Order: sequence, then C-alpha cells, then structure tokens
Amino acid sequence: MGGMYMDDGRVVVNFEQMEYTLSVLGKCTDDYMYIWDMKRDYYAISKRAVKAFKLSKARFYNTGEVLKSVVYPEDLPRLEADLAAIKERGQRTHNMEYRWLDTNGVPVWISCRGEVVLDEEGEVHYLVGRISEIGKKNKIDKITSLYNENILKQYYQELVEKQDIYGYMMVIGIDNFKEINEKYGYDFGNKILANMADIIKGKAINGESVYRMEGDCVVILDYKNVQSGKAKELYKRIRSAIDESIEENGYKMFHTISAGAVYFDSREKEYDKLMEQVNFALHSAKLQGKNTFVLYNQKEYESYIRRLDIQECLRRAIENDFKGFELYYQPIMDVEMNTIHGAEALIRWNSEKYGFMSPVEFIPLLEESSLIIPLGRWILETALKQCQIWQGQVSDFRMNINLSFVQLQKSNMLADAEECIRRIGIDVNNVVFEVTESGEIETNQATQNVLKGFRDRSISLAIDDFGTGYSNLRYIKEKMFDLIKIDRIFIQNIMQNEYDYILVKHVTELAHSMNLMVCYEGVETEEELESVKRLRPDYIQGYYYGKPMNAAAFTKRFFQSGI
Repeated sequence: MGGMYMDDGRVVVNFEQMEYTLSVLGKCTDDYMYIWDMKRDYYAISKRAVKAFKLSKARFYNTGEVLKSVVYPEDLPRLEADLAAIKERGQRTHNMEYRWLDTNGVPVWISCRGEVVLDEEGEVHYLVGRISEIGKKNKIDKITSLYNENILKQYYQELVEKQDIYGYMMVIGIDNFKEINEKYGYDFGNKILANMADIIKGKAINGESVYRMEGDCVVILDYKNVQSGKAKELYKRIRSAIDESIEENGYKMFHTISAGAVYFDSREKEYDKLMEQVNFALHSAKLQGKNTFVLYNQKEYESYIRRLDIQECLRRAIENDFKGFELYYQPIMDVEMNTIHGAEALIRWNSEKYGFMSPVEFIPLLEESSLIIPLGRWILETALKQCQIWQGQVSDFRMNINLSFVQLQKSNMLADAEECIRRIGIDVNNVVFEVTESGEIETNQATQNVLKGFRDRSISLAIDDFGTGYSNLRYIKEKMFDLIKIDRIFIQNIMQNEYDYILVKHVTELAHSMNLMVCYEGVETEEELESVKRLRPDYIQGYYYGKPMNAAAFTKRFFQSGI
C-alpha cells in the first residue's frame, strides 16, 4: 500500500493512499470498508453506506457525534466502551455486533471489525476495517433483532465441545398466529412478534439467551444456575408481562402464548434431538388448549413418534395397492325371519411392521391424515363387489358401509358412491351407508347437505352407535336416516337396568311410528337375544350371530353351513 511501511511493529500510513485502496476493495465486496483517523477524528466509509444507513455523507470529522446519530441508542454504551479500550487501554482490535439505523430509522444489525494501525511513536493512529449487515448473512432476524436458530445451533455445539452442560430449552409461540396474520395483516403480526420478543428479552435477565425461530416462535436456552421449575416460572413471568402489555394497549393487540420446554444433559442429547423434543412439547401445549406451558414427556413423545410411523406405514400400504388391508364382515340378522339380512363391512389391517392392528388405533390416524379418503373408495368398491357375489345366495342381501366425517367433509363422497354403484351394477336398495352419531353432523351444514344428497337419491342411511354421542331425537323426527342402530352399552344392561330397557323400548317404538328400521348392536348371549326380541327390533347385530370375519369365513358360515 503506497505510503505505508513497518518498523518494529509500528506502521506509518498515508491516509489518502489507504482511503483510495479501501475504496477499490469496497467495489469487490458487499461489505462497507472504512478508515478512521483517530488523531484527526476523521472518518471515511464506502459511499454505498450513505444509501443504506442514516449518514448524511461518507466523509466527516467529529466522528463520535456523527456515530451517535447512526448507532442504535441501546447499543451506544457498548460501542463507546470498546472504543475507549482501544484509545486508552491498548486494545488492538475492534470486533462487535450491534445495530445501526437505516435510512428509515429502522435498526439493522451489523458486524463491525477493525484493526488498529500505530504511528511511528507507537500511538494509535488509524482504525481500519469493514462493516457488514448481519441480516444479509442470515444471523439476525430483522423483526425481533434476535439471533436466529442457526446461531443457536452453532452456540450450543460450541458449548458442548468445551464442556458438559445441563439446563433447559423452551420454545414460546404465539397462539393462532396464522389467523392473526390473515385477519389483520402481516405488519400487525410482526408488531405482535416484535413485542413478544422484547418482553422475553426483558424477562430473560438471569443468564438465559434468546433466539428467533421460524414462524411465530422464540427459543430460550439456559444452562446457568438452572433449577427445577425455572422454565415454567419464566414462562409465567413472560405471559403475565404480555397480558399487562395487552391491557395497556387497550386490547388492540390481544393474543396468547404457549410454551414447551425440555430439561437436558448435553451428554445425552444432541441439538437436533433436543429441538425435536422441545417442539413436541410446544405441540402438546397447543393441543391442550393453548395459552399454557407443557414440559416434555418421554412416553408421550414415544407414542407420538409411533403414531407418525404408523401413519407413514398406512400411507405406503395404500400407495402399494392397499397391501395388508382386508374387509371383514359382521352379519346383520332379520329378527322376524331369523335369516341373514346383510352385513356390515369393517376394515382390518395387517401391517408389515406392526402386525394386526386394532381399528381403534389406526382408523383415527387415517382420518387425521385424510388417507381415509382413498381407502374409503377402495372399501366401497370391495364391499359392493362382495355384496353382488352374496346376492347370488340372498337376492336382497344388503351391505352396510361406514362413512367418516372426513369423507363427508373433504371428498365428493356422494359422487363416488353413485359412480361405484352404477359401475358395479348393484341396486341402490342393497346399499346402506352408516354415519356415526356426532356433534359434527349436527353443526356442520356442509355435511348435512351431503347427507341430504344421499336421501334425495334414495340411498339409505343409518345412524350408528345411537345414544352414545351427540344424542338427538331430531334424527328420528326429521327422518334424516332410514335405520337407527342402538349401541351395545344400552343392550348389555337391558336385563338389569330398567332405565336402559325403557329407553330402548321408547326409541324403538318412536322409530317404528316414523316408519324407520331399528337394529340392536352387541347382542352376545342367548339371554340377551330373548330379552331384546320382546322389544321387536327389525335387525340384530352381535357376537351371538358372529364376530366380524373375512369373506371366505362368512360365505362358509352363512351360505354353506346355514345359520
């Protein structure tokens, strides 16, 4: 560099020559190059900085006063202390991350590094270096001014390489943040997020470090002076402060927060596993009604992971031509004729990994993932084809097929049913679709419209498990269903419980007065059979006549050997 020489560690530099060199280098990088003549208090920075920050010009005297106008006020004391260490205590490097104000007055995180250049007497002469916007390097989140999760991961890994640490990690998220953004706009959502971050920083003053995660979440890491229950105590303080902030603002920014936390020993948990577990704890808090704190539970996590794995196995089985799925059929008997009337088709699954699995476990997973929709189409076609075969033995044989709320709400089930019935060539009178009683049927207008579509096309409907869910005699009054199936919980106590006996009797009589059919479910013994016969149901379904069985066993039992 012209005009620069070294002598026993001392450097003499011509300011203009150095300024020119830095200006050339500045064209080769996104960083802002600077030189500060600390003797003359004259400062020069890349001209591009004027367009980025609250600077009126790129060359100026009285550097300290000018920097006060561009440095974020909260960060100024740290900067002044570091510069004092250079001027007064022999510090030879400047390396800080703090905030400058951009042209709109918005704080922007920067990384400022510099090296001291001495004069020939060994005194501080120049500070030469570069300034870069940390946000451009994905370190600082501009909304919350927090380090992002990449820095957290780096920090955690650096810590555990040096020592074993014990502590907790807590993730705090804004409840219903997506709905807040959609209703009020992203600027409003960002204000809420920034306010939450500021409150968390204000309460995390005992050695905790705070970081921004993706979405609406902030994560807290604490490995200093950690005691049992500290995470929950901090959450309560933060939530209380947020409630106070909301009240002070006249409830204009109302929201709640949920949190999940996990205590850890770095010898046992790597960073990625730690994040999986703390995010699961937050997920659990959301499921528990939100606005609450949940501590990580290993057994619940293992159950959750198992559910995810089962769901993936279900997906692969469905994609692999429904491998492992099979329909079982439970007989439905005509009481008066004592003959087979039909069957209810019930799905069974033999998983390659888990073996035979209870429908109670895998059907909710099918519904949660909407995999019940493609599987439901397979069930419909398989059951109707089997019904057609058995009609060769009993011409009016009926097949009952279950529909889930997910199928009714998220698929065009009516069109699927009509198309399949037409393609297979089965009479519509030989098909009954069963819907489980629930409040969703009662309150969801779209579902009611679909059910009305079935009725308008003369496709029979049955209400399953009547009396166990959202019981409503309006189902009978409005003739929404053709068949009422009364659940076993009433049938099994009918001989001992007079109330159950009277209830079943009256429901049966009411249904018959409206020309609706009644089926009793769960009849298992001869004593139960003789008792319920007196109430004159139309059909009976239960273990007394047969458990669910595959098609071959059903054929052998009812069409080759008789009842």
